[in-house]
Amino acid sequence: MEEKYLLLLLLALFELYETSWQKSDSLLKMVNNSIRRYRIGAVGFFLSHPAYWFTIFVAMKFSLYNIWMITLLILKSLDMVFKLWIIEAHNKGKKIEEILGIPQDLRISPTLVYMNMIINLFIFYMALSFRF
Repeated sequence: MEEKYLLLLLLALFELYETSWQKSDSLLKMVNNSIRRYRIGAVGFFLSHPAYWFTIFVAMKFSLYNIWMITLLILKSLDMVFKLWIIEAHNKGKKIEEILGIPQDLRISPTLVYMNMIINLFIFYMALSFRF
């Protein structure tokens, strides 16, 4: 039982780290944060998503392949693919408005930034509930 809460705490810390470097007050700044990470190097970009790697580790270590864990892994994978797609389009000279069809100065609420973390923790908790 305590192990489940330790895993939740670790995921929360990893999610807080990811949120800390991604958050901003506009969509353009948020995309620029991802681009800045990617310019350091592709490996650095992938390593700056420790919650993704931790989720994969937990799924394999505890053989958690239930619908909740698969959903979380798909969401996290799509998140990284989506970011890479935006970065690639931006590198080809496209503006955010052309890529996504929404204004690049769109304001992002601080609540929205942390909503990702709350949803991921809930799904992770549900995935662990089937194991522990």
